[in-house]
Amino acid sequence: MIAGRVDESGMSLVELLVALAVSMLVLLGAGRLYLGGVENLARVDDLGERQEAMTLGALFLLRDIRRGGVEPGRYTLVDAVNGEGCNLYDGVSGEPLVDGLAATARSCAASEPLQADVGGRAGLYRIVLRPLDVSEPLVLHGMDREAAVRYAGESVP
Repeated sequence: MIAGRVDESGMSLVELLVALAVSMLVLLGAGRLYLGGVENLARVDDLGERQEAMTLGALFLLRDIRRGGVEPGRYTLVDAVNGEGCNLYDGVSGEPLVDGLAATARSCAASEPLQADVGGRAGLYRIVLRPLDVSEPLVLHGMDREAAVRYAGESVP
């Protein structure tokens, strides 16, 4: 050992600052990953709510179609109370059934969620529903059970 010089062990100030900078970069990256995960969760939750609205609306309509048809104009789309999209409205019960739908025509009132006698076939219905923020509507077809049995009996020789 040289006289007057003390052998010190430990880290220098520069080493400490470099370690601090590297750890901050790691923490910033981890924070960004966490925020990205939270944003994805919110998007998945929103998509799930839209999908739930579509499924519930289709189930209401298909249930009544299969039970014996639906009178024209029973189901309509009306403007939502909160101003976001349309509600599927049941004219018989007088209540909204499902919210979170979008108009399939110029407006909610001009949209027809249920069309009867599609292609001139009695008992065949077309369901047209569109979730909010989606450009293409979901189109389903349903048939009255009695009409389906009649139609199947007619095609049998």
